[in-house]
Amino acid sequence: MKNKLTFTVMGVFLFLILILAISIFFFTSKNMGNRRVLYFEAMDGSGLYMESRRIMEYSPLQEEVVHVQQFVQELLLGSVTNGFRSLFQQGTKIESCFVQDDILFINLSKEALFPGVTTSATKNAVDLLVFNIKKNFSWVKSVEIYIDGNKVYENVV
Repeated sequence: MKNKLTFTVMGVFLFLILILAISIFFFTSKNMGNRRVLYFEAMDGSGLYMESRRIMEYSPLQEEVVHVQQFVQELLLGSVTNGFRSLFQQGTKIESCFVQDDILFINLSKEALFPGVTTSATKNAVDLLVFNIKKNFSWVKSVEIYIDGNKVYENVV
């Protein structure tokens, strides 16, 4: 009787270990998104700092511009680290995003025009947005930024 109980307890224990091992395998093998590097300006003005994030690209069949749009949306959320400035004011949205002849066109909402205490100046934010895109998406040859439908900073390459 005691051997039968010990055998049953050992069987249940081994079954639970097997379930745990299978769960760990599936958790670690699941696509957690592509690793992207996001650059933010330090609050004290001491330079740029980077954060690494995994950004889920919902389907490998999506056009590349959709991956860029998902990246920019993540970038607009700002830094997860204290001491870094957000690029634009909270609430800034992507109004449109498309590619034509390897040029990426992004139109941001009008909230991007109003920098706050914890955001980069508009010119710095636009330059940093372009820098982030080019660092993460080598196929982008040029970026044109619009805010509320108006082109900003003609000399941005």
